[in-house]
Amino acid sequence: MRSLITTSIALLSILLSSCQGPGEAFEEAAYDRAGSAQQLARFIQMEGEWRIVGGDHAQGATHLYRTIANGTVVLETAFPGETHEMVTVFHLDGPSLVMTHYCAAGNQPYMVAEHPSGDKVHFRFVGASDLNDPKAPHMRDASYHFIDSDRVDSNWSYWEGGEQQSVMKIELERVPE
Repeated sequence: MRSLITTSIALLSILLSSCQGPGEAFEEAAYDRAGSAQQLARFIQMEGEWRIVGGDHAQGATHLYRTIANGTVVLETAFPGETHEMVTVFHLDGPSLVMTHYCAAGNQPYMVAEHPSGDKVHFRFVGASDLNDPKAPHMRDASYHFIDSDRVDSNWSYWEGGEQQSVMKIELERVPE
């Protein structure tokens, strides 16, 4: 009986370790916490108010960046006070920089940043809460290009019907204090 339980536990462990979520699998060991911390530092440096100055959204709309939890989490609030206000939360999880996007579409995509690459951070979709149908509208990938301390561009891929429908570009500029 004991060997049956041991064998069952071993098989269950193998099965669970091979399961993948709804997004693409990623190899956690390939990530490096120091590089991910540098990526998070870029978002921390965005603390303050930003305006959309170009791209696919309303010019002049506000985005706010705030650091919380003793400098370990960054909150991005897009369109504060509007009915379509959204929040994106950035933080480290083990060796990776991750984000959860609380979307106006009513779901919460979870993404993991790829390896650090200079002034760009690209997040890959891993899964989403409250996305019961993978063909339902949702944001899938996001990238941020840190042009300088006062300019950041981001691109968000929008999926519906099981395929990418568009890439939304947002050009942000820091509002001077």
